[in-house]
Amino acid sequence: MITPEETAEQKNRLPRGWGRFGKAIDHLVEISEPDEQLLAACVTLNPTFEHRTITLTGGLLELTKSTNTVLAVTNQRLIVLATGAGGAPRTHYPVSFDQLEIVSHGKKEITLRWSDGEARFRGAAKTQMPGLVDALEARLQSTG
Repeated sequence: MITPEETAEQKNRLPRGWGRFGKAIDHLVEISEPDEQLLAACVTLNPTFEHRTITLTGGLLELTKSTNTVLAVTNQRLIVLATGAGGAPRTHYPVSFDQLEIVSHGKKEITLRWSDGEARFRGAAKTQMPGLVDALEARLQSTG
């Protein structure tokens, strides 16, 4: 099970002003499986979120949607956890390592492909991205 110590380590890597996403990282404890360890986490923009409005009311309605995503690499899987603008966790889904591949990655983005499709996660926390990529590459090599 993911421990509070593991989540605290990942929260310490959040950029200044991004502390609100600590709620979602803490939520990983609740959704983890027995014997699961958190290796890395990274906050990104939700790849399905699109900003389309120019009015204040429309903007506030958009903020009620899942605007961000926490990607969490564990010793067993990748967890994709959607969050709101305030950092509160919403829905999550697991991605198995056996069908996952890194298509590309940069300082603030990563594109992943798995059996259900492909997603480009942009706007990532620069302080968290290197750890996420390293942990993901290591897990993919050990399972492939």
